[in-house]
Amino acid sequence: MRIVYLFHWNRGLRSGVTKKIFSQVKTWREAGEEVLPLCLTRSHDLAGMVRTLGGRAFVYKGGPLSRGRWKAVAQAAEEILKWKPDVVYFRRSLYYPPLERVFKTVPTVIEVQTNELTEYFVQHKGHALYHLLTRRRVDKQAAGFVFVSREIAKMSYYANLEGLKKVIANGVDFQEFPYFSPRNNPTPHLLFMMGYPGSWQGLDKVLQMADLFPEWRFLLIGVSPQKDFPSNVEAFGFLKREAYLPLIKKADIGIGSLALHRKRMNEASPLKVREYLALGLPIIIAYEDTDFPNGAPFILRLPNTEDNIKHSVNQIKSFVEKWRGKRVPRRAVAHLDIRRKEEERLAFLEEVVRQWQRPSRR
Repeated sequence: MRIVYLFHWNRGLRSGVTKKIFSQVKTWREAGEEVLPLCLTRSHDLAGMVRTLGGRAFVYKGGPLSRGRWKAVAQAAEEILKWKPDVVYFRRSLYYPPLERVFKTVPTVIEVQTNELTEYFVQHKGHALYHLLTRRRVDKQAAGFVFVSREIAKMSYYANLEGLKKVIANGVDFQEFPYFSPRNNPTPHLLFMMGYPGSWQGLDKVLQMADLFPEWRFLLIGVSPQKDFPSNVEAFGFLKREAYLPLIKKADIGIGSLALHRKRMNEASPLKVREYLALGLPIIIAYEDTDFPNGAPFILRLPNTEDNIKHSVNQIKSFVEKWRGKRVPRRAVAHLDIRRKEEERLAFLEEVVRQWQRPSRR
């Protein structure tokens, strides 16, 4: 197949999303597909990397409704139509009119990563209102949807849309992650990667945990140091993978998102948690992981509530003591490898292409 991978992203080269997209492009090409990554961004570094991969990047200035971004979307749409792909894979973003022409001309699959409407309301109410008023303009033209969780797929809005649908949780490239042997730390080391900033990550709950367990060490990646952090907390800011891997190697436990309830979600498959598991870290989370619906011995799942830390002190202590100095067998998490995920995704794209009919009636 000839596949355009269309995405809008501004977080640069160090983010988990960037790594995931580049790994997907690599994996699709290894499978024999012809792939054109096509990026809308304000990041010149990201644009440069996309171009080194043989893709196209459209750099703009301004916010979501700026003239610059609208122009960039129009240029991207023209590039897609000129390239004549068999299918477009679109990482969900805001609506822009030029996308309608693409969706009417080429079968397009939208990847939905989150309950984005709630997330927009948390971050920017103006963007949320615009998205609420316009999202169906593109969604009704989509040939298919890929959801990263069953919970999102079952939301009434998506359940009522036409198009083929598939749930494929996030994965990571296991070949890019070493498997770390167990540590023999004198005191437990817990690691938390912030990833995409948001209150639902639960940084405040990690700090609460640090207060409750002053004898443990907490390593924070993607978090700037603050004077009021507990003394057993060490924050390192944003780091490249080669810089944060040695820190993960020191850790006994990885901490995932602890406050998804703040954006009205109860299920997820965060990339950072997949990195923890690929590296062998057992995890503490507060949601249902899509790839582990029945849980696992190496996962402590806390209640998805505001007071989940103070009401789970004994469970947290027992879990850390049980798993301290141990690692998760890679065979137990092999289904998280990106090659298995992308084999399933490519099969779905082929099915979409076979069944697609030009939506001229809409």
